[in-house]
Amino acid sequence: MKHIINNINIKKSILLLCIPFILTSCDDYLEDELFSDTSVDFLYSTPEGLESAVVGLYTLNRNLYQRVDQNGAIPLLLQAKSDLSIGITGEISLYSRLSWGATLSDYGTRSGYASYWKHYYKLVDRANAIIQAAENLGDLEETQKNRIIAEAKVFRANSYFTLYRLFNNIFITTTPTNPDNAFDVPDNKSSEEEIFTLLESDLDFAIAHLDWVSSEFGRWNQAAARHLRAKVAMWEEDWNEAATQTDAIITNGSYSLVSNTTDVFKGDLNHSETLFAVQFERDVVGGGARSFMNWNLVPNYALAPGMVKSLENGGNGAGFVMPNDYLRNLLKEDPNDDRDDRSYYISYYYFNDAETLPEGKQLGDTLDLYDQNSSDKNEITNYYRRMNPGCIKFLDEEAVPTDRNHYKNIMIYRLAETYLIGAEAHMRSGNTAKALEYVNTVRNRAHASSISTINQQEILDERARELAFEGQRWFTLKRMGVLLSQLQNYMGNNNWNQTYATGDPRTMIQEHMKNWPIPEEQLNLLGPNYPQNEGY
Repeated sequence: MKHIINNINIKKSILLLCIPFILTSCDDYLEDELFSDTSVDFLYSTPEGLESAVVGLYTLNRNLYQRVDQNGAIPLLLQAKSDLSIGITGEISLYSRLSWGATLSDYGTRSGYASYWKHYYKLVDRANAIIQAAENLGDLEETQKNRIIAEAKVFRANSYFTLYRLFNNIFITTTPTNPDNAFDVPDNKSSEEEIFTLLESDLDFAIAHLDWVSSEFGRWNQAAARHLRAKVAMWEEDWNEAATQTDAIITNGSYSLVSNTTDVFKGDLNHSETLFAVQFERDVVGGGARSFMNWNLVPNYALAPGMVKSLENGGNGAGFVMPNDYLRNLLKEDPNDDRDDRSYYISYYYFNDAETLPEGKQLGDTLDLYDQNSSDKNEITNYYRRMNPGCIKFLDEEAVPTDRNHYKNIMIYRLAETYLIGAEAHMRSGNTAKALEYVNTVRNRAHASSISTINQQEILDERARELAFEGQRWFTLKRMGVLLSQLQNYMGNNNWNQTYATGDPRTMIQEHMKNWPIPEEQLNLLGPNYPQNEGY
């Protein structure tokens, strides 16, 4: 595979061709330049080329997560706009406090939201090209052809599913962009029936033609396709389908929860719980990039006297967006729950600098200099920026403590979520016993006691404890119809929200904001009658 990775660098200009009416002007499209001797003909007319093109999808998919403009805010938008987080400072906090991304014309919509629209439509277009080429290539061995198409179809399904859940008014196409159709634009959104019919078809094909465990870590496999198929079914309220898919993954035997929460996010994530991860390590499929995600999610504790940056304390942190009191209180409900015990979240920091140690403190004592409940605004500010608990799910244990660049694989889908999807699906189907079995499997792994009753709120609470900051919360709240109420009740928190000059986001959030606005620049490149989401 490494020879394919090497090839992909010289083919990058071809593989990243995009939908012209979404991403750039038609003139730019026609002036596209070929930067290597590798041709489009090679990519889409030979087995070797198609294999390289598929690897290119993984490289392209990573681009959103490696964005470091806006101080790394782009890959964390969903985490920041959650009922479980609090925006402290930096660009990402502007999204969380609704200064950005709340109106059609503001900078957050034009930059951050547009990044998601363009990114996923790029993936769709390249997946469409690979699928079409593989279907038409006569000398491609059948098993290889089906596997190539299956990987591309999962990418397409994941992209369309994400776009639909974010923007609602989306269009779907299975035809790749070419000079003959470059000026064709959709004049209306696709129907929900059209969208979900394609999602089901793509994922069913992938399930039929992918192995349970992929030959290389980081590639789509049958388990990940089934996991995604279950998530689609939950949006369709097809509880039986969702339960069937999650049961299949759990009972297959290829995957299992790792024994301790401390091991879930350690190392390269290549373990029995990972269904799909984005590669950031060098010299692996689609890998080799950096991210600022950990830096955003860990407080800048080193500003406090007696503190220097260390991996034990979470590495280099800026303290831009972090767990709020709502999530912290959920984690405290069971004193034995170890998910905030420096496995998923970091709740305390140790004095580690003898030269600046405050009077009365010793090395190894817990940092406790600031009071979040103080009436002094500076005291509150110091607490949230230096002491507030952080999330360490993206911590690179091999990073230099002072480096904000982390080369850490990023978890996208994992078995713990499969269990919780299955728990909800069985609950809604009336199988309470199986629902409790699944949710308690996740709880017991974290040494939390079993629950004996289950309802939607129990599911939401357990998803919060287990999956916070993994990018799934916004979608779950929206699907369940409780996004507005959860954000009005819990986004940010009272002490910090009152410091926002722009106002408290809990009172600013509105029902129509459950759908992101289609950025005007992108809408203007579509047909004249293409509908914007209501409220914008």
